[in-house]
Amino acid sequence: MNKNNDNYIQSPVKRFIEDYKQANKVRLHMPGHKGAFGYDGDITEITGADSLYEADGIIAESEKQTSDLFGTYRTFYGTEGSSQLIKAMCFLAVQRSSSDRLVILAARNAHKSFIYASMLLGFDIKWISPKRDSYSLCKCDLSASELEEVLKNEMKPGTDTNLAAVYITSPDYLGNILDIKGLASVAHQFGLPLMVDNAHGAYLKFLEGSDLHPVSLGADIVCDSAHKTLPVLTGGAYLHISKDSLFIDSENIVRKALLMFGSTSPSYQILESLDMVPERLGKLHFGETVIRIAELKRNLAEMGYRVCGTSDDMLYEPLKITIELSGTGIDGVSILSLLSKSGIECEYADPDYLVTMWSPYNEYPGDYDRFLDKMREITSGLSPNAEKEESNIIEDYTLPEVKYQPYEIMYKPHFTEQLDDSLIGRVAADTMISCPPAIAPIVAGEVIDENVLKVLKHYKIKTLEVLKV
Repeated sequence: MNKNNDNYIQSPVKRFIEDYKQANKVRLHMPGHKGAFGYDGDITEITGADSLYEADGIIAESEKQTSDLFGTYRTFYGTEGSSQLIKAMCFLAVQRSSSDRLVILAARNAHKSFIYASMLLGFDIKWISPKRDSYSLCKCDLSASELEEVLKNEMKPGTDTNLAAVYITSPDYLGNILDIKGLASVAHQFGLPLMVDNAHGAYLKFLEGSDLHPVSLGADIVCDSAHKTLPVLTGGAYLHISKDSLFIDSENIVRKALLMFGSTSPSYQILESLDMVPERLGKLHFGETVIRIAELKRNLAEMGYRVCGTSDDMLYEPLKITIELSGTGIDGVSILSLLSKSGIECEYADPDYLVTMWSPYNEYPGDYDRFLDKMREITSGLSPNAEKEESNIIEDYTLPEVKYQPYEIMYKPHFTEQLDDSLIGRVAADTMISCPPAIAPIVAGEVIDENVLKVLKHYKIKTLEVLKV
């Protein structure tokens, strides 16, 4: 913390907003509600309130306190989630090189914002898709040795690749955590920065005795959707630059990157919630919650559910419970619906998985008991010992052929077509990917093949945007 600063005030944004509310001033500024309807803390860049993209006052001080909390070179606030910050990271990567046509090497399970960044900034994407036994929509296990093999091939003498950075997602939507330390070491051997979409892992910094945050493990630049796992309003996010980062640029360049993809009217209520994190974390007990979730996983496993993250061979998010359902006779979407009808809302479901997210703010034992009781009811419709009939929907999966980069087809004529075999050989004009970071079956500019159709049909996709022939 910056307590040696003579002007140090904990939670300076909150303090300013509280003082403003108590002053009962005449509001001749935006927003139009003028503090009515309970919105008295929703203000704009008035005198003394600082400005997010030109911060040198209370916002800058709050960011410094958060930077100290995470142990970073700099931490910047965002109010539009990791969607804004992913694009900003890509902008900073592009700025590092003077080459005309840059390439970012990326693990395939990228959030759609990354692909939109390619469209907006005009960089090429070179996808990494490690060979596995089967295709999974949400999972992309990339090891350090696999990354090293890819980089040796991409950057061998005489090869002109113009690689700007390596981009990965960790944790993924199912809760798998990659070997950030190993991946960062390999990327740095080749002179490349490691960018990490850590949208689901802001809390990994605060696990008692085990700091798993990417910025602590060697990543150069990291985005957190703070609102996903910390007590922050939706949209609150962090852009972290590590102390040894290859991205140590001037503050103006970073704020320019954030402004390029963010509103000039950021929410001060979101900023206030980010400002309050250091104080609120002092009252949270992640370690206690981790123990409770581990017990919950054991209870579910005893019921016959296949719970991800109970083995020792991989790292998993400790506060996410993911259940694999392929081959059980019921899919995740059906369970999500049954739970919802019982007043239990889950994070995500697809035919193969059900994902739930937990935090110290879940009521204990109330929320835990309600969830367990309903899952116990549902087990009567499962065949927990059944073979994984649908787990290998595609064996020896390979990525589709790249005909164009996403930005090259933005303005080409395209149509919506019904999904059937007649589309084989056509070029996709849009990226088929759900909101969470996931492996896109097809990315804009790629050629549709039999594997793509099989995946899309498995996930019940019925139409697809394709280029005009």
